[in-house]
Amino acid sequence: MVVFFNEKIKVGAVFKNGNVFPKWFQYHSKKITVKEITYSWKRKNGENRLIYFSVSDGVNLYELSFQPGNLLWNLEACE
Repeated sequence: MVVFFNEKIKVGAVFKNGNVFPKWFQYHSKKITVKEITYSWKRKNGENRLIYFSVSDGVNLYELSFQPGNLLWNLEACE
């Protein structure tokens, strides 16, 4: 079952060679370590460019989004 959140989150990420890689994120008071990025894609929303990540903590699958223009991260969904 997919649960949709669309909530702002704190993310620890690595920026390398013009790419971004989420390593962990905090949802409420829980820190979730990203063990695998299973897929990523880009999309435009008006003037905003968004980068989406499907990530796994080894148990659950999460969808994160990143807005490079304002450095905001959202937790979009969890499966």
